[in-house]
Amino acid sequence: MKTYLKIIVTVVFVGVMSFNANAQNKKVETIEFKVTGVCGMCEERVENAALIKGVKMAEWDIKTQTMKVVYQPKKVSQEEIEKAVAGAGHDTENQTAPEEAYKKLPACCAYKDGVEVH
Repeated sequence: MKTYLKIIVTVVFVGVMSFNANAQNKKVETIEFKVTGVCGMCEERVENAALIKGVKMAEWDIKTQTMKVVYQPKKVSQEEIEKAVAGAGHDTENQTAPEEAYKKLPACCAYKDGVEVH
């Protein structure tokens, strides 16, 4: 009987420790940063660009020009997320979109060329 009790206690202990270790590896943080864009197409593009490995959620607000990202800092950094968004043609507060990426944007999304938020 004592042997069975020891086995049960050991299994429960190992299970709890595994759960805690797994939960720590999945720790997430939320950040916000500015992203320049002008329309719903921009919104879809910047949100999709931000959804790289380690990002759980990305949401861009057209009115405030702010991107909110929930991510796992052990897997990805804010810099990597902003570079991904800039690579899609949109400037962030810390990254400038490469000119070739910006030029691929549709005309209605040309925020550097005077297109207003719409």
